[in-house]
Amino acid sequence: MGPRFVRLAAVFYGLLTLAAAVLGALGGRNVFELGGSPLLSLALGAAAACATVILGVVCYRLVPAMRRLAEELGPRLVDGAKRGDLMLVSVFSGVGEEVLFRGALQPVLGVWITSLLFGVLHVGPDRRYLLWTLWAVGAGLLFGLLYEWTGGLLAPVVAHVSHNAATLLLWKRSRKHTRSAKESVSP
Repeated sequence: MGPRFVRLAAVFYGLLTLAAAVLGALGGRNVFELGGSPLLSLALGAAAACATVILGVVCYRLVPAMRRLAEELGPRLVDGAKRGDLMLVSVFSGVGEEVLFRGALQPVLGVWITSLLFGVLHVGPDRRYLLWTLWAVGAGLLFGLLYEWTGGLLAPVVAHVSHNAATLLLWKRSRKHTRSAKESVSP
């Protein structure tokens, strides 16, 4: 992941946000509504991110298929990526996806259908990625419930951005330590 990928992510997620704004305007809704209590939304979003990151680490340790996917994708996604680039992609994806799925689509389609559509956006190129898709459906449901509970985007955006950032940074750190350990063992 380099500067070109970050620019493409900015354009893609910017277009998602624009599409959400157009859909909202056509339906007479503000897709950027942050919700009620900012402190409660921040706390719920942070708690949800902590829970999903912990669950992700546990699943990584317990599910061999997840480890294999991480080992396959790591060289392309996090190895050599700058921390700032990982953070930017986390912000772009978290904000763009939440504005579209929660702000624009969920008020019309409901939490369940929107969560399934969110999972569909995260379909991988083959069956091995089914775990990732199922994880995205669950995350979409959690983010959708946060949206419902708080009445706006702040909690799900905080949860989504924080989850993505923490996961990518932990993944990068873990891969760096794994590569260092392998290199020190090699003759």
